[in-house]
Amino acid sequence: MGTLPESTMNLLLSGIMGMMGGLITIPINAIVAQWLKRDALLYQHKLDLIAKKRELLLQHQLEMERKAKDERQDEINQFKKMVEHLEARVASLERMVSYGD
Repeated sequence: MGTLPESTMNLLLSGIMGMMGGLITIPINAIVAQWLKRDALLYQHKLDLIAKKRELLLQHQLEMERKAKDERQDEINQFKKMVEHLEARVASLERMVSYGD
C-alpha cells in the first residue's frame, strides 16, 4: 500500500486539526457563555430588587403625601369651626349691644 497523495494528507490533517480545535473551543465557549448568562441573571436580579425598592419608596411617599393632605384638611376644618364659633359669638354680642340701645 502506498502513501496518500499530498492533497488527501492536507485534507485529513485539516480535518483532524479542525476537530481538535473544536474539542478545545467548544467547552471554552460553553464556559464563557454560562459565565455571561450567570452575570446577566445576577444583574437582572439586582435590577428587579432596585425596581421593587423604588416602587415601595414611591408607595411610601404617596402615602405620606396623602397623610399630610389629610392633616391639612383637618386643620382647615378646625379653623372653619373656630371661625364659625367666633362669628356666632360676634353675632350674639351684636344682639346684646343692639338690645342695650
